[in-house]
Amino acid sequence: MATTPPIADQETQDGQPAVLSPLQFPDGYIPGQYAPWYCSSEDVYGPEELGEYANAIEEMTTSLNRAETAARLFEIYQAWEARLFRRGYHFNVMSNKGWSQAGSTSGVSTGATIFATANSGKLFPCNVYGARHDKIVAALSREVPGIALVAKDDKDPMDQAAAEEAEKYLKVFIQDANLKLAVTQAASLFYTDGRAGFLTYTIADQTRWGTEMPDRKQEVYGAPEGSSGVTPETELDGTPDSGGQGQGSDEMGSEHPARREITSVFGKLECKVPLMADEEHEFGRVRFSHEVSSPMLKAKYPWVAKKIATGGAIGDNGQIDRLARINVRLAVQASNSSGESYDNNSTETVTFFRPSEYWNIEDENIRKVYFDTFPDGLEVWHAGGTLAMVRNCRMSKHVKVVQCYPGDGQNRRAIGTNYLPLQKVLNAEISLIDRYHRSAIARRYALEPYIDTQQLNSQTNDPSKVTPVTGIEGKNLKISDITGMDSVPVPNTSLMEFVQWLINGAPEVMDGATPAMFGQNQGESDRGVYQTTKLNRDQALQVYAMPWAALCDAMSCVALQAVESAAENRQANISASLPGQQRLEIEIEKLQGNVLAYPESLEIPRTLAEQEEEMAQLLEQSANVSLYAQIMSDPRNLAVFSKFPSLAGLDVPGVDAVEQQQGEFEILMRSGPIQNPQLAQVQQQIQMGQAELAKAQAADPAGATGEAEQIMAMLQQLTQLAQTLPPLVSTVAVAQDLSENHAIHAAITLDMLNSPTGRKLMNGDDDQKAIWQNLKLHWQEHVEMGAKLTPPQPIETRVSFSGDITKLPPDAQAKAFQAVGLQVSPQELTPQEQTHEITQEKEGVDEQGVPVKQKVSVVGKPLN
Repeated sequence: MATTPPIADQETQDGQPAVLSPLQFPDGYIPGQYAPWYCSSEDVYGPEELGEYANAIEEMTTSLNRAETAARLFEIYQAWEARLFRRGYHFNVMSNKGWSQAGSTSGVSTGATIFATANSGKLFPCNVYGARHDKIVAALSREVPGIALVAKDDKDPMDQAAAEEAEKYLKVFIQDANLKLAVTQAASLFYTDGRAGFLTYTIADQTRWGTEMPDRKQEVYGAPEGSSGVTPETELDGTPDSGGQGQGSDEMGSEHPARREITSVFGKLECKVPLMADEEHEFGRVRFSHEVSSPMLKAKYPWVAKKIATGGAIGDNGQIDRLARINVRLAVQASNSSGESYDNNSTETVTFFRPSEYWNIEDENIRKVYFDTFPDGLEVWHAGGTLAMVRNCRMSKHVKVVQCYPGDGQNRRAIGTNYLPLQKVLNAEISLIDRYHRSAIARRYALEPYIDTQQLNSQTNDPSKVTPVTGIEGKNLKISDITGMDSVPVPNTSLMEFVQWLINGAPEVMDGATPAMFGQNQGESDRGVYQTTKLNRDQALQVYAMPWAALCDAMSCVALQAVESAAENRQANISASLPGQQRLEIEIEKLQGNVLAYPESLEIPRTLAEQEEEMAQLLEQSANVSLYAQIMSDPRNLAVFSKFPSLAGLDVPGVDAVEQQQGEFEILMRSGPIQNPQLAQVQQQIQMGQAELAKAQAADPAGATGEAEQIMAMLQQLTQLAQTLPPLVSTVAVAQDLSENHAIHAAITLDMLNSPTGRKLMNGDDDQKAIWQNLKLHWQEHVEMGAKLTPPQPIETRVSFSGDITKLPPDAQAKAFQAVGLQVSPQELTPQEQTHEITQEKEGVDEQGVPVKQKVSVVGKPLN
């Protein structure tokens, strides 16, 4: 670990300057074995190691606690109420202890009194606020935003290698860290809080992920070695005097708690930031707090275990923060929680200070020690209100805070802020209508003893019940004089219309989530028109372009933080098999370069149903549009098609071949091509044949036996074969039969050659060019083998002519019929009896001597 600078203006008894010694973990303690450990390569300093210098941390913490107290309380109350409304707790009472449900006695949550108060007062919330929350969060968390990772310096091979390895690591990180859940949590906080804070760390946790075998030392490219042959990073080798994160190998051998990068999401109740700041880079300090079981914190920080108390939030506002967090998590409907939460849980807090905050330290000498010892900033961990440890840390390595909307300061409105007041109005109006329906029911009256009301009420006439009336006297009473009904108020129809607007019209005006956003038709003319509905939905989603852009920015930053943290803190290479993807092998050493991350797109992604509909349209139009036909026939898209729900469970031909070739890239991109083993074998046979030829010629100079001629003929054949074999082949052998789909393998490999990765390899250094040559040879081998095993089919020539075949002779007619598939013999085409007409002409004179011409036609049968 890095050496610690001496304390200014203070010397030990022997005249040497004093130093702050890092924390030496207790014997047998292994970070991450029994409780999650937030990894770092920096030295750890406990309260005893800091000694009197720990007071400086208290000075900075006190400054943070006192800053913007009134504004912070208001922010807490706002977010607290919004989260209660999301859960359906709408009838709340404010006190100096925060929000309580109506019916709680003196702030005590009795449950029975709360429900009794709600039932007797008809306090039944119509939770449109929570329903809107679910819809909007679902729209904003369709999928993890696309993230692009590129080399910081395209000309630097180290950065190029890091970018390529980071792209593979990103797939594993999205799966292991469950970024989909993190996006959903952030979208939920956007609706209630308006602000989300992300905390990304490499966490060692044996109880969750077991152990792993470290296969590398902590190294950084270009780090100079000291006299002992180690770098500041490789010093973490587990030796008893290292004080580093890697010790403990004596008890566990070479096994260590497995490590993964995890991103946690926090809202206003958990994350305190400077409220006056407009942008994140203006933050001088940030605090994250959450509740953890007290035994787990004691296992995590055994050197201060006796000082860790239950509760233990920092500062006066910290207690309000803690109350709010426990209240919304335990569904406790009073402002203070049950004793269980205090007995079993303590507040763990991490606070990040930028170096500029050191100016809150009054003592100049101590301030200089902090500047020298923690030059990047300070990372301070408290457990149950007790200082546990501090480390040197740059805030941007772990922290990202985003707002769903632009605005002033950090306490900005959330997505649901506009509608929450109308939710309160809705609850009041529905309660009013309920009272109308319950109390404004007309009664019927009847005069006794003229009408026996008891007998009348016993008859089945429900819900009509008759109320007896006495004291009316008179003669000649009519039925209208002895019966009657109440005149009761009738609810105004405008009240019902107002309630309907509060449910259907007001929310979309306030939060922007129109019905079109969820695929509902806005008019009869649009019903059944897919393109119109899609256009309306896309336009409605643009309202949430700002929150989605904030999520994209946050995920890009989180991904970069995870890559850097993995490069610094991982001890073993990553080998992972992701669902539906190829097996990934990630070398941590290659992540040591510098990469940049940015969102691939700021457009809200389409749903699977939309993508499936578009694919169906492409398939339908592919017969007429050549571009669509090429898209549909591209094997790279087979894996995309197989993910659609309608194809789930079906075997899409070619998908396995695509995944197989993608898996082979892991081997192909490790090195250049290799010598052709078949050529080496032939050359070895030639050498052996030449030796045999020399022996034969020496034994029979006259050549009487002919053995030398046979050997020469064999050598000639081997030489010709050697000339046809390529000198180099790819590192992955191509199948010599149809057990592989050579066309798909060739297409996927060609795409890799032409991709940005392939172009980088083609124009890179010698090693990268060799890898590109290996890929190209693999492509050529698949192309050649495919052509060899599937030769082109002979071109079939088809001739068509038109004519009257009945004019042909019988033999020719039979052949013509056979050409179209009709089996007709020539005999069937030669009739046995055929009539014909014979015409004869005669010239002469009649009896009177007049010249005449005579024409005679005779119908007869041919002679056999």
